Amino acid sequence: MEPERTGRTLRQLRTERGLSLRELASALFCDYSWLCNIEVGRRWPKDRGWVEQADLALEAGGALVAAWDADQREHARFADTVRMLEQARRDSEALLVAPDGVQLDQVHDGIIHIAKNARFESYDKTLARATETRAELMRRIKLGAYRPDEIRDLYVALGRVCGVLSYLTLDLGQADTARVHAQAAFQLGDRADHDQLRAWARGTQALAFRFTKDFEQARDAAADGLRYVGGSTGTAEARLLCGLAASVANLGDSERASELLDRAERARDHAGPDEVPGLFTFTPAKQIYYRGFSLMWAEDTKTLRRSVRASQDAIAAWQVQRSPGDEMLSQIYLATANARLGDLDGSIAAVTPVLDNPISAHFSWVRKRLNQLNSLLGKHFPDSVVAAEMRDTLNAYTHAT
Repeated sequence: MEPERTGRTLRQLRTERGLSLRELASALFCDYSWLCNIEVGRRWPKDRGWVEQADLALEAGGALVAAWDADQREHARFADTVRMLEQARRDSEALLVAPDGVQLDQVHDGIIHIAKNARFESYDKTLARATETRAELMRRIKLGAYRPDEIRDLYVALGRVCGVLSYLTLDLGQADTARVHAQAAFQLGDRADHDQLRAWARGTQALAFRFTKDFEQARDAAADGLRYVGGSTGTAEARLLCGLAASVANLGDSERASELLDRAERARDHAGPDEVPGLFTFTPAKQIYYRGFSLMWAEDTKTLRRSVRASQDAIAAWQVQRSPGDEMLSQIYLATANARLGDLDGSIAAVTPVLDNPISAHFSWVRKRLNQLNSLLGKHFPDSVVAAEMRDTLNAYTHAT
């Protein structure tokens, strides 16, 4: 592995252009010491978008991007090797456990623990728990280490672990991988004839499609999930209707989005309990959050003001039901709706609390929505010095590592 390729190319291009490190750092809105660490190989920029901007600033014609892509391939190969070695270790350790060493009920309790704590502990810790649980469940299935009446429960448990992995990988910006995990969750739910898992998996697929702006596929996934809604599916109907609303709103149909959000409210009134809490429950706070997000794409002032109120209500709700990432997104949605209403001061006030946290503390949705807000400020306030300064702040913030 050659970790200095990107830094060496950056240093060569900068020197050829006659720029100092501080001059280049200023042009790229990044920290001087961070840029210095990249050049000497102590750090590596993980954001390809930042590299593309640096390539343009240095008029490199793609040379810096090519160096980064080569480094990225080597990073990926190295990471894959480490993962395979670690997986092999866990698999060998699992083989040392007797088939009936841990009761299936205890495995289910472990999955509940993972789902409840996923938003509050580090990704590596949740990922380790989830992959270890999945390895144990797969071992039992492959070896036939279960009673005849347990196979359906094993499929459901394994599907839920795949669901956790889907959420984790999407939070880390890996939408394609998230869709694979969600599809696996759906197929396992289908094999177990488990409607709640099937409906939940379709909702998660829709979420992954929205991440990459595949709004038609997101709409279709959410609509298909509604086929599995019934008396045993808990809050799945409300979640799917809100996901469908978000999809059609992004496709330009705010009126239908409003109708779907109202249907979701009615669905919550008669929703039964979810079998697993945490990631597998669609909370009232989340539902308010979806209303703010879906309605912020409307063109009329009345609907945009409804989006503002919903996002304000969601922020208040997240103060009670703690979910830091969702609260930050609600603040960005409030900023977005205010910007579309022409309220620059309100938009800046709404997004400022998000910027008080280091970008490393955020998951991929936050970075994505901040970039979207940046573009929106440029569109709605093209001649504003204040807006331009805020855009510079957002640009520097989202490209910091």
